[in-house]
Amino acid sequence: MIANVVKTPGVKQPKSTSFAEIRKGDLIVYYATRDYVVVGVFEVASEMEYLPDDPHWKEIMVYRIRPVELPPLGNYLDFKKLVNDPDVSFDMFPDKRSWGRYLQGKTCKLLTEKDYLTIKKAFSQKKYLKNIEKIKVKPTEWHVEHGKETGRVTKVGRHQRAIDKWKMEEERKFGLFKPTIKTNTVDINEILPKSVWLKENTKQVDGLARLEIGGQPIYQSVLEVQHHGSKEDLCVRISIVLPFVTRVDIVSDETSLRQIRELLERISDPNIVKSRVRFYSFRRFLH
Repeated sequence: MIANVVKTPGVKQPKSTSFAEIRKGDLIVYYATRDYVVVGVFEVASEMEYLPDDPHWKEIMVYRIRPVELPPLGNYLDFKKLVNDPDVSFDMFPDKRSWGRYLQGKTCKLLTEKDYLTIKKAFSQKKYLKNIEKIKVKPTEWHVEHGKETGRVTKVGRHQRAIDKWKMEEERKFGLFKPTIKTNTVDINEILPKSVWLKENTKQVDGLARLEIGGQPIYQSVLEVQHHGSKEDLCVRISIVLPFVTRVDIVSDETSLRQIRELLERISDPNIVKSRVRFYSFRRFLH
């Protein structure tokens, strides 16, 4: 998600005027200001939503996003290095010597097509890439105020790394036949027959790969990466879709995997769980 605090408590309006101008379907370049890196290009996947009780920022306005194009797995784009390249120019930085000044205090900034394509092209150029293991998460004012520690970005980023690897494996699974793949916040009603759609609840999984012949799905694979969310809720989601999928891959840490397996085998047919669900630790799946 991308977020902005509300302009006034109790009013569902973002503080940033430009943030309010974002629309579903827009493409955004996600820039991490503290680390001077571009995480990737994302599509805005929802209209603006209001969250009244975010644990960090209280009231915020958010958009849900999904990745469209990312640097190679395990890397971010070193934006500082790209900007400082004498052969690269940006419309948004008339004076590159003080490029940071143009971004100060900006929640978001409209890009020209030239600038967008320059950033996108750099994803494939090794000299501009930065391994995420070399990046340390820097404490914000909130971390300092509340005494919270920050971890390495590798721990934070392993959720997306697992999704990216799963997507690549699914893409090459059938050779010439290419499944349709969606990742990040996939509504489970896209998996279920219409007759059993959820109406009062919204449930989402991390990945869906579907291969169709004649408009009928002959293969459906689902991914769940358990990082900070509820293990119980994950098991409920899997139990709902399990009768309608060919395979489910669950990625988590070792302790959580044992708990998830036990819960899932209690609320679903253990024989179906054994035949259709694969459990992977982060270490095993990513390496």
